Amino acid sequence: MACENEKGSMPAINRQDSETTVAEIKRIPTDTDIELAPIEAEEPVFAGESVHGWVIVFAAFFSHMIFMGFGNVYGVYQNYYLTNTFQGRATSFQLAWIGSLTMMALDITGPFTGAICIHFGFRKSGFAGVVIMTISLVAAAYATEVWQLYLTQGILYGFGGSLTYFSSLSLPSQWFRRNRGLATGITISGGGIGGLWLSPLISKLLESKGLRWTMLCCAIAHFVILTPLVMLFKSLVETGRERAKRIAQFGYRKGESKDGEKKRKFIDFTVLKEVRFCLLFVAGIFVVGGYFVPFYYINSYAIQHGVDASSAALMVGLMNGSSAFGRIIMGMVSDFIGPINALSISTLAASLSLLLIWTFAKTAAVMFVFSVVYGFCCGAYLSATVSVTGAICGLERLAVVTGIIYAGMAVGSGVGAPIAGAILDTVGHGTDYMGVIIFTGAVLSIGTILKDPL
Repeated sequence: MACENEKGSMPAINRQDSETTVAEIKRIPTDTDIELAPIEAEEPVFAGESVHGWVIVFAAFFSHMIFMGFGNVYGVYQNYYLTNTFQGRATSFQLAWIGSLTMMALDITGPFTGAICIHFGFRKSGFAGVVIMTISLVAAAYATEVWQLYLTQGILYGFGGSLTYFSSLSLPSQWFRRNRGLATGITISGGGIGGLWLSPLISKLLESKGLRWTMLCCAIAHFVILTPLVMLFKSLVETGRERAKRIAQFGYRKGESKDGEKKRKFIDFTVLKEVRFCLLFVAGIFVVGGYFVPFYYINSYAIQHGVDASSAALMVGLMNGSSAFGRIIMGMVSDFIGPINALSISTLAASLSLLLIWTFAKTAAVMFVFSVVYGFCCGAYLSATVSVTGAICGLERLAVVTGIIYAGMAVGSGVGAPIAGAILDTVGHGTDYMGVIIFTGAVLSIGTILKDPL
């Protein structure tokens, strides 16, 4: 039967045909605007290079510049706490836990926050992280005891940073194919660039305004700068809530299981069955166990050897700045030689710089050289790790799987700096850093060896 109208005729569509048509429709989702389009592929369709892809990289880069830059310059805070706020009341070991808890909370909550990003959307998760970080810094401004900073500047800031970090970390990989390593490298380099200018800035603020006003200024900067940036986040992957809404409205797609392996889990730990992923996971524990130690201790090391406070803070800044360039360059290199090779080269070079340069850094000039070389070499590790994870596990679950990798790193970042502080307090009696240097070089070397079978 046909249905006639003024402009012509069209065949009638019965209920069965309508249901068949709907079943063949697949969504191309974003965080804000979900459209329906008939396509044949059942896997997520990732974009090639595009203008909006570079907008994502821009937003992610500047996001990392603020929250990771702040975390990377904790050494400046630690020196201020040791010589001013908690002088005579806390040891290097106790104060090192503040910065370690920041990175530990950021990393160990990775599987959970990565799953939140995928389920609720990258933009919403990123903004939630901004709000939590702002609250944590305001609370830290009024802290009077070390344990209060453990909770505020440490755990709470790290959790908020984790929400924003994994939102921005995994997005560029969705928008790039050929230059995926470069895009990821640029994104992660933001933390190094942020540390470059935040280190001397925070040092000056602490000296002139004190801890409370410095923290409040940082809190305001976090909210004002990061909020418009996370609003630019846009995903090409269907979120968990969008998937549930689509199933409720249209049903399951062709080939999509209702209760089998293809059904999306909130946190997918099946990746732990893959040997290569497990090697990467364990290697990350050792590498990050030594990764942050120079960032935290080069400031006090330089002052111990007669360098003025402003120059010592500049060393932390240069270490962060050179790490940014290392991430970009090794990101480009990984697009040619492969991310696994780039990962091995970066960790081996970082280990050698510790043992061959920091060991003999007795003058300011050599300390500056070490800061630049180590920062450049170690910075590539983070960008290469994301690329390796994507190569092993695919892009659709990258946020969650990267979160699992970072959860392993949390063990290293959580205990690495405090162990170095304990070595400095006991073996080095607060002045001899040789034990710290050997410990850092050793754990980085072990991580390098563990990655070789990849």
